[in-house]
Amino acid sequence: MQRPRILKYKLLSTCRRVEGDPIVLQPVLFVGPGRVALGERVLFGWRNSPLFYSGYCHLEVGTEEAAIEIGDRTEFNNNVFLKSDGAGIRIGRDGLFGPYVEILDSDFHELDPARRKAGTQQAKAVEIGDNVFVGGGARILKGANIGSDSVIGAGSVVTGEIPAGVVAAGTPARVVREL
Repeated sequence: MQRPRILKYKLLSTCRRVEGDPIVLQPVLFVGPGRVALGERVLFGWRNSPLFYSGYCHLEVGTEEAAIEIGDRTEFNNNVFLKSDGAGIRIGRDGLFGPYVEILDSDFHELDPARRKAGTQQAKAVEIGDNVFVGGGARILKGANIGSDSVIGAGSVVTGEIPAGVVAAGTPARVVREL
């Protein structure tokens, strides 16, 4: 049942600079002129989670210099959204990402009302270490840096630095305890 949907999204994808051969259980749409680099055995989709048969994963590299890099054996649950507009998103090895996770390296517009539609967005790189677990519905925003072996609670919003080996949760995400 998924094969026709997976093929459809592959045909709809506009990004021609995708490196690697992911395991695709749910359709993945790769969009934009930038670069997506996938390590060995990167997985998209999870059968026993919401919207497996109707949703899709979306990776967008909106400019030529935009890049999303994902390390070996990292797994994404259903309906993840990753978008880089230039600063870049780098995810380490062995990560686990829940459903509905969003990772963005830009706010995609200016805050000043007069320049909001025509201005230049502010982008800052996102860095996520190895073996990081991100709970469902979490948002990781521009400039976030998450250390290896950390856990980000479901529904959290990460806006800054999260050290290695901790559990962080909330809006904005704060360290709740060490692991």
